[in-house]
Amino acid sequence: MCDLYFCVMKTWMDIAVKAARLAGEAIMEVYAQPFEVYTKDDASPVTQADLRASNIIKETLKETGLPFVSEEDLPPDRSQFGRYWLVDPLDGTAEFVKRNGEFTVNIALIENKRPVLGVIYAPVTGQLWAALRHCEGGTTEAIQPDSSQGQLRLDCHVAPQSFAPRNDERPFTVLVSRSHRTPEVDAYIDKVLRPAHPDLVIDSQGSSLKFARLVDGTADVYVCYSKTKEWDTAAADAILTAAGGKVLRISDGMPLEYDKEDYPNPPFVAWAPNPIFFA
Repeated sequence: MCDLYFCVMKTWMDIAVKAARLAGEAIMEVYAQPFEVYTKDDASPVTQADLRASNIIKETLKETGLPFVSEEDLPPDRSQFGRYWLVDPLDGTAEFVKRNGEFTVNIALIENKRPVLGVIYAPVTGQLWAALRHCEGGTTEAIQPDSSQGQLRLDCHVAPQSFAPRNDERPFTVLVSRSHRTPEVDAYIDKVLRPAHPDLVIDSQGSSLKFARLVDGTADVYVCYSKTKEWDTAAADAILTAAGGKVLRISDGMPLEYDKEDYPNPPFVAWAPNPIFFA
């Protein structure tokens, strides 16, 4: 027996997981054959996989009755929604085009301007990460990550420690974008992180898999100065925050804001659970 709020959120989580996996199947169908790459107005790439995945997710989420906002399906105005789905149907299109496998499906539920539910699905590996941030009373809780084979575990009382702890035997690991690394990222690493961790290592990764590595305990921090949008980070923000991590603006150390007038994110830093320090 569960309270009404959590029962509803659990149902929506199940639907979001189904949508992510269905979208992943469609993405892999396109991935397995030659495909065209088009350029959008902002110079970013888009493929038939992006569009097919967006349509599948939109159709699957319809049964929730909530508004739908996607990178490929933007409404004229979302200011009156209050609660809505925010979706990146194919995060890491540049990696998809390179065929390196580092792309994901991202589905988030935004409630009162914060991501409260998140699903990340990696179609190539079949890995799934999911979290519900707010249980009854506003408590931040974690949802156990899941492989492609098991049932998604939804328990309002799972502790954040259910996520993988940091492996103290490895060096302090900083993640950067594989395709969008900027000089500002290197400057931040040298000025803020390297003095405390002179032996740190820098690794690159595509898409929201960088956030997944923070949750999984294989990296410590992700520094981003590149041009990201709310749909790039919302699902990962919900999952990482539920696990005890942080996603903070570099300018003032405050959490990222969602449901802004426009979609771009400012530069941010994402910290794994139990980091050595927050800068």
